[in-house]
Amino acid sequence: MLLLCELINHLIICKKNCPKCKNKDIKLNWKNDKWKQKYKCKKCNFCFVRKDRKNDNIRWKEIFKKRIKEWYSARQLSDQRSKNILHVKKLIRNELDNNLIYQIDLVFDNVKYIIIDWTWITKNICLIIYYDYINKKVIRFWFYDAERYEYIENDLKTLRDEYKYQIEYFIVDWGKNIKKAIEKVFPTSKIQRCLTHIKRHIRNTISKKPQNNCWKELKRLINFKKFSNEKLFIKKFNLWEEKYADFLNEKTINWNNSRYTHKKLRSTKSHIKNAIPYMFYYLKDENIKKSNNDLEWLNWVLDGHIFNHRWLRIDRLISFISLWLYERNL
Repeated sequence: MLLLCELINHLIICKKNCPKCKNKDIKLNWKNDKWKQKYKCKKCNFCFVRKDRKNDNIRWKEIFKKRIKEWYSARQLSDQRSKNILHVKKLIRNELDNNLIYQIDLVFDNVKYIIIDWTWITKNICLIIYYDYINKKVIRFWFYDAERYEYIENDLKTLRDEYKYQIEYFIVDWGKNIKKAIEKVFPTSKIQRCLTHIKRHIRNTISKKPQNNCWKELKRLINFKKFSNEKLFIKKFNLWEEKYADFLNEKTINWNNSRYTHKKLRSTKSHIKNAIPYMFYYLKDENIKKSNNDLEWLNWVLDGHIFNHRWLRIDRLISFISLWLYERNL
């Protein structure tokens, strides 16, 4: 048994050299505070810990791929790896420089229902995501400087021509540019508006405790229980509009100019009226969702990652986001 232990120690020690005098005649010398093996040179009595840089880099790459999916900051990674935070930040920078990616196109099968949403990374850069909520995959994403019609049109054309997706329904939080692009590229597809955004938009214009009866009835009308019945909602909305038609058309006259007295109320009325044709497709098909909360949740998690890695440069941050979205799909 002793001979076997000596042989194993001899095989381990033979691969080590003293970093000071480069002598091979070394011996084991207990362990340090982090329980790593220490060695001592028999010639110069120098004590050292050998660093296995190759294995360390391999382990770091594996940890980087695992942790890029999760909600870890540089401080948490440094605590796990028992390294200085500056060293961890340097490793992250080097890893992102080796994998500078601005777009990863991922192809999937049977994509028919998608959600489209924007999220702003910085003041000048926004991210558009096309999300398949049935398969729970991001089918496409891109970085732009603004929410423009041309950008959405090009993305939808690539989904149609290159990937040959036949999308039947789009769930969006609305926007004239998105509507025009979808109607041009996918004329047979249908658009389902997000009901939570409609409700949120109307509640922002209405006060918490409205004193007017017109506002009170409109607040009662905006409820998900009413949205579950298309005919009932349209009927009640038309009755509300007829009942308060004179109140809505009231004008205030100042010298030679005249304007509508209740501008916010008229804007909410037009907002609901324009949204009604796109609100009730989810009642006809069970796979259609009435809100884009799945993608909103993904954007919320992404905002947390961006906050934890706000020290990164913009090109590295874009590469980090694209890698996170890619690893999440696997």
